Amino acid sequence: MGIRLSMVFEAYTKTAGMCLGFVIFYGAFALLAWFLKVKRLNFNIPARAAFWVCMIPGFIVLAVCLTLIDKPHWPYSPETLEWMFMFSAFLGIPAALPLLAGAVWASACRLLNTPVKAGPLVLVMLGVFGLGCAASNIHDVVWCAAITDTYAQHKAAGYDLDYFVAFGNKFGIPREVTADYATLGPCAMVMVLGELAVALACFARLAKLSSPNRP
Repeated sequence: MGIRLSMVFEAYTKTAGMCLGFVIFYGAFALLAWFLKVKRLNFNIPARAAFWVCMIPGFIVLAVCLTLIDKPHWPYSPETLEWMFMFSAFLGIPAALPLLAGAVWASACRLLNTPVKAGPLVLVMLGVFGLGCAASNIHDVVWCAAITDTYAQHKAAGYDLDYFVAFGNKFGIPREVTADYATLGPCAMVMVLGELAVALACFARLAKLSSPNRP
C-alpha cells in the first residue's frame, strides 16, 4: 500500500498546478450554477420547439460518436482514428447526453402543459453534462489503475494521451510526466470530483427553484 500512496502523491506533486487549475475551474462553474441569476435570460421556450432543437442534434451527435468510438475501418492513419475515438468517448458522448436530457425535460414540460424556462433547462443540461464527463473520467481512473497494477508502477503511454500531454504543456509539465497512466489516473480523479460538484450544484439549484416555498 505504501508504494501506491507514494506514487499517487508523486503524481499530485508533479501536477499540482494543473490540478489546482481543475479545482478552480470546476469550483467557479459550481458557484455560478448555484448563485448566478440573470432574470432576463430566463425566458420561455415553447416545449415542442425545445424538444426538437435538443432531440435532433442530440441524436446526430450520439450516432456519430457511437460510430467513431468503434474505430471504423476508414483509410486514415492510426493516430487519426485514435483521436476520433478519444473525442467521441471522452467528450462527444457526454456532449450528446445533455441534449437528450433537454429533450426529456421539454417532453415533461409539454405533458404538464407548461413552457420550458431557459434557466432550468440550462441547469438540467449542464448537470447532465457534468455527470457524463464524470462517468467518462471514471473510465480513466479504472483503466489507469488496471494497467499500472493499482498505481504500483509507472506505465508510459503513446499518442493516446496526447490531449492530456498538450494540456499539461500549458502548465509547464513535461511529457514524461503526463504521458504516464500513473499520472493520468490521479488527475482524472480530481476531474471526476469537480464534475460531480458541478452536477450537484446544478441539480441542487434546480431543486431549489422547484421548491414551492422558495423566495
